[in-house]
Formats: sequence, C-alpha cells, structure tokens
Amino acid sequence: MTMDRELNPKHPRGSLIRAPRFRIGAVLALAIAAGFVAWLALHNRNSSSSQAKNTSAVAASVTQIKNVAASVHHPVFWLGPKAGYTYELTQTQSGKVYVRYLPLGVKVGAAKPYLTVGTYPFPGALAAVQREANAKGAVTVKLAHGGLAVLDAGYPKSVHLAYPSVDYQVEVFDPTPARAMQIVSSGQVAHVGSLHGSSNGSPGTGARAASFGDLKSLAKSLGHPIYWAGPKAGYTYELTQTSSGKVYIRYLPPGVKVGASAQYLTVGTYPFAGAFSSIKQVAKGNAADTIKLPGGGLGVVDGQYPKSIHLAYPGLNFQIEVYDPSPRVVRRIVASHSIVPVH
Repeated sequence: MTMDRELNPKHPRGSLIRAPRFRIGAVLALAIAAGFVAWLALHNRNSSSSQAKNTSAVAASVTQIKNVAASVHHPVFWLGPKAGYTYELTQTQSGKVYVRYLPLGVKVGAAKPYLTVGTYPFPGALAAVQREANAKGAVTVKLAHGGLAVLDAGYPKSVHLAYPSVDYQVEVFDPTPARAMQIVSSGQVAHVGSLHGSSNGSPGTGARAASFGDLKSLAKSLGHPIYWAGPKAGYTYELTQTSSGKVYIRYLPPGVKVGASAQYLTVGTYPFAGAFSSIKQVAKGNAADTIKLPGGGLGVVDGQYPKSIHLAYPGLNFQIEVYDPSPRVVRRIVASHSIVPVH
C-alpha cells in the first residue's frame, strides 16, 4: 500500500521538492537543501537548524543491505556493487537509509564527502518530482519503471528521483557538480527489495493479530497516539510495527489470516516532524482534495494514488495514512470522521 512538504515563501517557485543534502562529517549529518520543498515534505525546514545526526554508520555487505530492505519493508536504493569500495550504511530514526561508497582505504565515518544514495520516506514523492520537472529550464531524466529524476538546480551535486506508487524519495549525491546527474542518466540507480513492496496493502511480515486491549497498551507504551478506523465486529486487527516507528492497523475480514497478501483497509501512523504545517501548505489551492477533520485536522487525497489519504493534526508530529483498495471508500471513511486515536 502507499503507506509508508512546507512551502518556502522566499523561493520564486511555489511547489518544489525539498530533501537533505549530504554533509558528511565524523558522523553523517543531514541538512535541508535550500529551496527544495515538497508535497507533504517529511523534512521540515525548522528542524534543519539542529541537524539530525546519526552515529550508526557501519560497513555493510550486499547481503546486509538486502537484509535492511527486507526488515524495513520498502526498497532501499543504491548504485549496485562497485569493486574496491566499502558500502557505508546509515539508518536514522526517521526512516532514512543512506548507502555511501567509500574508496579503498577510506574508513567508515570519514569526514570527506563521497558518492551517496539516500532513500527517504516521502508520501507523494513522484507528484512532487513531476511538479519540479515541469519548471522552466528543469533538467530531467526518465527512468525505468516509470521513474523520474530532476537535477537540483540550486545544488547540482544532488539529483532527486521518485517512482510511481512508491512513497520514498531517492537522492543521489556526488561531491563533483553534475556527476550525480551523469550517474543517474546512465541508468546506474538500482534498488534492493521490491520496488512496490511499500504499496501493496501488506505493511510487513512482522504482523500479528491484536485485540483492542493490545492496541491501547501499545499506544500507552509508545507515548503517542496511534490511529485506526474504530472497532469493527468480526474483523481481525492486524498490527504491524516497523523499526522506524511506523504503526499499521489492518482490518482483515472474517476468515482472512494475518499476513494475507490481499489488500484491505489499513491505517498507518508515522513519525513526521511538522506534519500539520506541511499538510496545510498542500491544502492551499487544493480544496477539492482536502477534507477538514475534527480538532482542526486536515486530510489530503494523494492525487497520484487516490487509494490513500494523508492526515495531520495541530501539534502532532505524526502523519496518518488511510488506505483502502477503493478510492471512493477511503474518502468516505475519512470524510465521516471515522479515523480516531485508539482510546
């Protein structure tokens, strides 16, 4: 399922992608690229002043990179094997995954910047990239599987990529300006894990059946609300948690077993700093696909994938995604104010 963007008023364009540039020091620190803003941007500009540091960089084998993709239940992008290089793998608590290519003799955590590929949670990534691609003078490349890449005109060391129905943005960085675009345009970008593994209605293999009491206990232990569509008699509540903090509740009809591959109503709760301010910006000029919610919340239909609606509330640094195989049903569920915290 498509389970798994603040506007910059000073920028001359109004609806752009925004993603971190790579600033590699003794640890991997993330900074926001000036001028790159997106539809439901998961990277809030206000958070860039306190760079999100991560010290979990490790040398990884190809098998270990594949294992990470399997554990997070979404594709992880890289440039494939390169003889003589060390693959430096970094994961952050917000769900970002980086693969950095270190030349022979360079140690993990080296301060000097090197070729890096980042995979970021980003609902509506393709729509954002498409808008940037339509800008006058944009440098773009069409990719396999319907993907699209755009050169960051303000920072030519980075290229941003996205694919249909994949709620993850990809950034390819190289310290030599324009080389990242050369790499992307030559078709070197690859992925481990299913390209559409995050969009098939089955959030993960760690799913288990949960009672209402289990859901309440989980919300209490996490210290933040988790959302669902309320109780449904006869249904099994399939609960999935990911290492990046996402929580999914899937509604399985009578007789359907946990882990079933078919698509069913699912509600996901994701960590998302500045979620409400971002979705407010998306809602501007998009009234037809915006739903007002109790408590001042807003819901926005994913125009590229109308089976999903993204919700946010004032003061809550979490995004909620509601998915149903029927676009009409998912809109009805959200519009009827059925999506509520587990109490």
